[in-house]
Amino acid sequence: MEILTTTEQLEAARKDWLDLWRRTPDATPFQSPMWLLPWWRHFGSNDLTVIATRASGRLESLAPLYVIREDGESLGLFLGTGISDYLDVIAAEVGGAPLDLTQIDCQMWDLQQLRPSSPLLKMQMPDGWRDNIEEQDRSLVLTLAETSPSTHFQKKLRYYRRSLDATFETANRENLDAFLDALFALHAARWQKRGMPGMLADDVIQRFHREVARAMLDAGALRMYAMRSADRIAAVFYGFAHNGTVAYYLSGYDPALEKYSPGSVIVAHAIEQAVREGATVFDFLRGAEDYKYAWGAKDRINYRRQIFRAP
Repeated sequence: MEILTTTEQLEAARKDWLDLWRRTPDATPFQSPMWLLPWWRHFGSNDLTVIATRASGRLESLAPLYVIREDGESLGLFLGTGISDYLDVIAAEVGGAPLDLTQIDCQMWDLQQLRPSSPLLKMQMPDGWRDNIEEQDRSLVLTLAETSPSTHFQKKLRYYRRSLDATFETANRENLDAFLDALFALHAARWQKRGMPGMLADDVIQRFHREVARAMLDAGALRMYAMRSADRIAAVFYGFAHNGTVAYYLSGYDPALEKYSPGSVIVAHAIEQAVREGATVFDFLRGAEDYKYAWGAKDRINYRRQIFRAP
């Protein structure tokens, strides 16, 4: 076991980390180096505490953690906490590698967005430690073999697509910046109608997503589509893929076209592309919006486990 405590050490592990992520069936994009390395560079602070285990020199597990220390108190978190939909240890073997967080100098660990299958939900507490487990968020997950939108819903989608005279493009190295520009602008336009800036308004957030999108594209994990209507980009889908699952992270669409539901049309295209590439799951991620249920998506609960020294 080794503990990576510097950004340089974390960067040096990128190749092995990517290999581990690719051979871990239940890993998500949010445990990948394409997501977490940019997150640490843009949002990380305090003590990097990434726990890595190797067997015969090969990286077998990685727990991407850091510790915030202030005024004699310490709080441990996953890298990615806040804007990531799933967080966890990444381990090549089912069940994961043993992880004893209580051996690290930290008074409390706040482990968020754990899926029900996470080994960290089953980890036993040693003497002198207590824990609290609670439901945190609902994610909506669609099994593509069971996709069953109503006939009425399908008719509306066909009508919207014809009305928009929609054509679609896939992100590549040449058009990626233009797609991201459009995503930021369209997402902001929707929120500005409500008198709010939206989650992509901050320059740091935009720089983060530009870095993530390029890294995901290079790794073959980006799923980003633009829909054109009247020779301009009217909607953008921004998501990721890994091991048969396509995750829908964000989208943006022109609010002036809202009566033709461009958001539904671009999601329909993304689902069609997922089916064509052989994906079995389309993950709408956090949020229980009605439109997700219209596709037939089902709830999956994420959990939060807090581990702390007993008084």
